[in-house]
Amino acid sequence: MLKRRSFSAIAFKRRRSEIHQTLTNRSRSGLALPMVLGAITLIGTLIAGVMYLATQDYRVGANTLNETRAEAAAEMGLNRLTTDWDQSKNTTMATGDTLRRNYTDPSGAAVSVFVTRLPGPFFWAVSEAQTRGNSLQYGSRRRFGSLFRLNTPAVNFLGAVTAAGNIRVSGNVTVNGNDASPTGWGCSGALTNMPGSVITPTATTTVNGSVTITGTPPFTTSAAAGDTNTYFNYGSSTYTSLAASANITLPGGNYSGMGPLLTGAACNKTNTMNWGDPVRHAPAAACEGYFPIIHVTGDLKVTGGTGQGILLIDGDFTKAGNFSFYGVVIARGTIKSTGNNNGVYGAEMAASIDEGDAVTLAGSTSIQYSSCAVQQALSASSSLVSTKGRAWVNLY
Repeated sequence: MLKRRSFSAIAFKRRRSEIHQTLTNRSRSGLALPMVLGAITLIGTLIAGVMYLATQDYRVGANTLNETRAEAAAEMGLNRLTTDWDQSKNTTMATGDTLRRNYTDPSGAAVSVFVTRLPGPFFWAVSEAQTRGNSLQYGSRRRFGSLFRLNTPAVNFLGAVTAAGNIRVSGNVTVNGNDASPTGWGCSGALTNMPGSVITPTATTTVNGSVTITGTPPFTTSAAAGDTNTYFNYGSSTYTSLAASANITLPGGNYSGMGPLLTGAACNKTNTMNWGDPVRHAPAAACEGYFPIIHVTGDLKVTGGTGQGILLIDGDFTKAGNFSFYGVVIARGTIKSTGNNNGVYGAEMAASIDEGDAVTLAGSTSIQYSSCAVQQALSASSSLVSTKGRAWVNLY
């Protein structure tokens, strides 16, 4: 009897211990689950934070890259303007006119350049660049502005005719230094009267026949007329640099029939006998805006024809009748006029190297000083350059 009770007590204790252990384990399990859930939540939060920071860092870097690309593209637009400039705009754009150029830089940024003509030789350009964004980054826009000017040769014209030697005039000749604009040419600005002719102090002027020389004064002398810089150095340009950039280069010889030439309705600028169209038509003709630099590498004799621009002659220049030119004529040798109906609107210069009579005018010849024709001719062939000083500005 005692053994049976003892066994039952032992079994009861054992059973109670098992029940206690089971309850303890369950209690521990109930505490572990919230801890595990908390740890998972904490780890998830840390991972989300890392992902957020990484995404933000990527966005900041990508947006910075886009801003840098936009800045570079906007500057590229201003630089392209000087290399791709259409020189016909030098004379055809009036003050206040605006044109637009579109470019795409290597990074894919779209660039729009707006150019507005200002009074005088100045242009205001605004270059705006825009890069594309996506779902993780923003696009960027930058706008730069810059002031440009025409790099016009600063030729020192002393009068309607400037000569480094003697001038001999006979026949029905008119030389007028009082400023006048050619018919139909839309030039603005004040007129500036010049002397009719200017020679060196040691040179002489011989006049015979029906000759009219007018100007302010009609004729005079100047030491600058004997200075080679007057004929060959023009500020940042020279005779040599102008000749190197000539639209038309011809060997010395006899030429005739120069004038405007068309291919279809377009001005044919590849033909060396197309020297532009000085006549102003309504509506405007195709070659009115074409002011070529014409460089002749020897002596030049012309009979008939017309032209406009800059005429550079390495030797002597002879107008033998029915020839008219509007703009600038510079001869390294002498200038002669014979025959009838020769005319120059603008100014002519004869350096007369190793010569006695620098200019000989005979027959029916007219030389009219025109600052309008001179500036149009010089401006038309000028390149576009950025002005010095604070020419560049970051608009946004």
